[in-house]
Amino acid sequence: MALSVGSLVSAIGFSTTAARQVDADLAATAIDLVTIEPVAGGDVTGLAFPEDADARVAALESVVAAGRRIDVTGQFDISARVRGARVEADLALVGMTSGYLGASCPDEEETASWVLDTDESVVYLGRDAARALGVPLSANPAGYSVVINGARYSVAGFACTGSDALANLVALPYALAVDVAGGDADAQMLVRTSVGAGAHVAQVVRVAIRPDAPGRLHSSQVIDPASVRMGVSTQLGRLAGWIGGLLLALTVLLIANAMTVSVLARTTEIGVRRAIGAGRGFVAGLFLAEGAVIGMLGGATGTAVATFAIVGVSLVNQWTPVLAVEWMIAGPALGAVVGLLSTIYPAFRAMGIQPALAVRSD
Repeated sequence: MALSVGSLVSAIGFSTTAARQVDADLAATAIDLVTIEPVAGGDVTGLAFPEDADARVAALESVVAAGRRIDVTGQFDISARVRGARVEADLALVGMTSGYLGASCPDEEETASWVLDTDESVVYLGRDAARALGVPLSANPAGYSVVINGARYSVAGFACTGSDALANLVALPYALAVDVAGGDADAQMLVRTSVGAGAHVAQVVRVAIRPDAPGRLHSSQVIDPASVRMGVSTQLGRLAGWIGGLLLALTVLLIANAMTVSVLARTTEIGVRRAIGAGRGFVAGLFLAEGAVIGMLGGATGTAVATFAIVGVSLVNQWTPVLAVEWMIAGPALGAVVGLLSTIYPAFRAMGIQPALAVRSD
């Protein structure tokens, strides 16, 4: 009863704690990103963002990174040459500064991203864009290039390879993109702040960028979908891991209890085996083998039941079932290990039974 009630209360506690953490993570993603854009229909003379806009914002307290981006996809033809063959792909073409990479992917260090702040003919490729163009992801992409409307751009690096934030983009230096677009009316600045500082930064960032005309810019807080997905997935994975560990611990105790009862019930049998020459190691090995076999069969059965349960629940709720093949394969092996561990104490107890006393026990 203690184990059952304890497991129930623990599972509910884990779920509540994980839900609270997911809620906190969602709130955090909404208050550490700020976007700044030119006001639509405003004064179109000159540039909305000064050349040193990134540096002005980065100098603000609580700002982690800041950078600009402008989409110039249009009808551009993007291709690459890999081993002499031309590879084409329908990809988004944007101009961005190095600070935008830092704001989008704060956990990744782009060592050569400074080239995006120049007017050199270079590009950064997102993870999926590189694969579409046949450019292998590597630490040194020297020798690879991308052709944009007939002009060759050397691949300087890869953007945010560990996330989906910029996966399908081809990024060229911001200054070149602004020249192509004829201005920065469609540009956007992304600012990443320390957690909790988004609202404060959103209030002062326009003045920091354009103290002469802050009304030309509009700032707003945003939610980063990639961060939300990663955070929710991580917290739910931890929840499943803790509940699974708790259930495994409960299983070990239950099997150990059952095998201990089995040792008591088979005391006479153990005594007879010892009397006819079976050693302590043989008796212990017998129970360990039984535990491993029982665990393996239980693991295989449990894996099958879990598979049908996942598919059934998914169909009832109109979800897409996702089955972890590696866990389905590892289920019987995991069961055997758990069964073996559970039988260690009963096996040692069986080893200690004296043959003479065991035979006389009935």
